[in-house]
Amino acid sequence: MNIFRILLAEISFRKLNFTLSLSAVMVAVALFVAGPMLVEAYQQQTQQEVDHWQGLINESEKGVAEIREGMKKVEDSTKAQLAELSDTTRKVTLGLGFNLMIVHKDTNMADFWASDYAAIDMPEEYVDRLANDYNLTMVVHIVATLQEKIEWQQRKVLLVGYAPEATQSHLRKKAPMGYIVKPGTVFLGSELGVGHQVGETIEIPVRGSDAPKQFEIAQILPEQGSKDDISIIMHLKDAQEVLDKKGRVNQILALNCHCAEADRPKIRAQLEEALPEARVTEFRTKFLARAEQRDAVASSSAQVLGEMQANLAAREKILEERRTTAAKAAESRQHLEKLLKTLSDVITPLVVLAAAVWVGLLALSNVRERRTEIGVLRALGKGTGTIVALFLGKAVLLGLAGGLIGFGFGTLLGTALGESALGLGVDLFTPRLDVFLYTLIGAPLLAALASYLPTLAAVIEDPAIVLREP
Repeated sequence: MNIFRILLAEISFRKLNFTLSLSAVMVAVALFVAGPMLVEAYQQQTQQEVDHWQGLINESEKGVAEIREGMKKVEDSTKAQLAELSDTTRKVTLGLGFNLMIVHKDTNMADFWASDYAAIDMPEEYVDRLANDYNLTMVVHIVATLQEKIEWQQRKVLLVGYAPEATQSHLRKKAPMGYIVKPGTVFLGSELGVGHQVGETIEIPVRGSDAPKQFEIAQILPEQGSKDDISIIMHLKDAQEVLDKKGRVNQILALNCHCAEADRPKIRAQLEEALPEARVTEFRTKFLARAEQRDAVASSSAQVLGEMQANLAAREKILEERRTTAAKAAESRQHLEKLLKTLSDVITPLVVLAAAVWVGLLALSNVRERRTEIGVLRALGKGTGTIVALFLGKAVLLGLAGGLIGFGFGTLLGTALGESALGLGVDLFTPRLDVFLYTLIGAPLLAALASYLPTLAAVIEDPAIVLREP
């Protein structure tokens, strides 16, 4: 008789036994499939939410970084503009750059403005007194000059001698201002430079001497629109020699370092205290222009920085709120995810074990019900292999059927529970091929193992004893 037909007949005859066993396998497989599927889907959604919050955090961090970078750019731009003001001051002519002029106290300023230079000169050591006065903190860039009009090439020109800037050791070193002319060379104003070229040698008459002094043209200045256009500029020592005024100066140029209107009385007081033999004149228009320009740059920068600071504070608050929300959400989901995993890891094995015991008990009951049938088969000459094939074959068929049905049911169950109880999207639930293969192999193997002992009992029982029973 064909074993497969016997199996089908047995299943058809004992439907209740097969149905109960199939239900046990199906439930075990369904939980085996649904549990990990729920955990995996929840992990995916959790990761999506973490990624979403991380994206928002990254966006906020980027915004904060951009504002901070913008603030740094504004600060750097302000520093650059203020530095440019100082640099421009250094590069332009002294008449345009310095805003303080110190002359002898007996100088008639009406004559000064008429002739463009001070008629009364001063000892050169006045410059050293100013530079070495530690109480003079509001004046920088002190430069001694000697200026006088002379006759040169049949025209009246202004001869100007500049000393290198005096060193104020008690103040922070700054880029020097004024013309830096090497001894033996001159700078010609734009008007005087017509017909001459750099490198050419010119002669300048020396007062009290019949022999003129020769100088090399080091530079022809661009048009300034001031007295510099008709000036011959040279080193102070050369000017003192040409004008026969050794160790003398008649103007000391300087720059106030704070450029604020409120500082003007303090600056004048410091200078008059340091050098009472002199008087101080301000180029007030330039003074105020410099102050207003710096104040405008500083004020504009402060306003922009204030707005950016407020925006930065708001962005930082949003960033902190997002970080806090993300941390709380991650903690809550991690706790629930751990709970789901624990339930899956504990309940699923217990259900599988219970299903195995249940299948084993039903198999044992089936063996006892079929004792007479087994005895007849043995009496007809059927061997142990046939008996084993009947019982284990039924278990394998039971496992295959239960695995297929349980896999489908478990997939539907996991999807339904995830969508209704946990709010998970249906797209997160995708049947896995590896789980399906494990089910097709594991379910028949589990049913066969559960039926092993009852099958063994059927094999070892003596058919003579069974057939002798009424």
